[in-house]
Amino acid sequence: MKILVNDGVRPSLGVVRSLGRKGIRVGVLAESSFAPVLHSRYCTRQYLGPAPESEGFVAAVLDILRRELETLTRVEIMDEAKIRLAADKRHTHELASAAGVPAPRTVYPASLRDALARAAELEYPIVIKPCRETHGETVRYASSPAELPAVYRRFCEEKGFFQDNLPMLQEFIPGYGCGFFALYQHGVPKRIFMHRRIRENPPSGGVSTCAESFFDPRLKEYGVRLLDSLKWHGVAMVEFRRDSRDHDFKLMEINPRVWGSLDLALAAGVDFPYDLCQVIQGKQLEYSEDYHRAIRFHWPIELVRSGRP
Repeated sequence: MKILVNDGVRPSLGVVRSLGRKGIRVGVLAESSFAPVLHSRYCTRQYLGPAPESEGFVAAVLDILRRELETLTRVEIMDEAKIRLAADKRHTHELASAAGVPAPRTVYPASLRDALARAAELEYPIVIKPCRETHGETVRYASSPAELPAVYRRFCEEKGFFQDNLPMLQEFIPGYGCGFFALYQHGVPKRIFMHRRIRENPPSGGVSTCAESFFDPRLKEYGVRLLDSLKWHGVAMVEFRRDSRDHDFKLMEINPRVWGSLDLALAAGVDFPYDLCQVIQGKQLEYSEDYHRAIRFHWPIELVRSGRP
């Protein structure tokens, strides 16, 4: 069996190691020859190509598949329409409301003037973020009404947000981040995993620099409700914050892809990449939520990149 993995920086190395240890030949497509995953002992072929957000990415992937893989049998992903829905924060919050899953109070401005007016519906600090997943640093904070106009305008200019895709304004949830991770097979959950963030970069909410595996029945219930309602197929992460005020989980977003903290799931005994390969081969998986609790994983490189102590 041959697998082609796109370099997603953090998760790709864990994917390649997982599959390589099972004897699967893994090729990697990366934007730079300096990508660490290209130098793994388990990377059997190296390909350089455009970044996933570039126009030529799909053409590059198809070219590799035609040249290097004898037959392309199956591609195990959810259909494009549902991926777009899951990646759209406005839709996921509507989905959460229908499923009875708590979410932060959020407003979707139609203009800068509308943003300033509707911000009165929220308490400060206010979180400013795109409605759809965007590459790079994608969150800003306004600590007061006086600060909001400049922060919002500058964010729009930096990221190229216009009238049809203006950033949303959201209530800040004090507490810590939690993740619900799953592999679904045609609408049915087969693998379940959860973690809580111990440290993040930045501390107010960002990528994990240390996380710990744990299990919470209510977090599981919320995650399953959301992915069930999408009739999901493949892997996904549902991101929450545990609110320190009422101790409930509040939905942040759904990531319809392999997540950056995959290493922790692998260390805790949940081999999502290999299980997904089993699904690709047409095998029916048995349900499992069995994994080691209280396993911690650290990503010190993220702290080095940020320059934080």
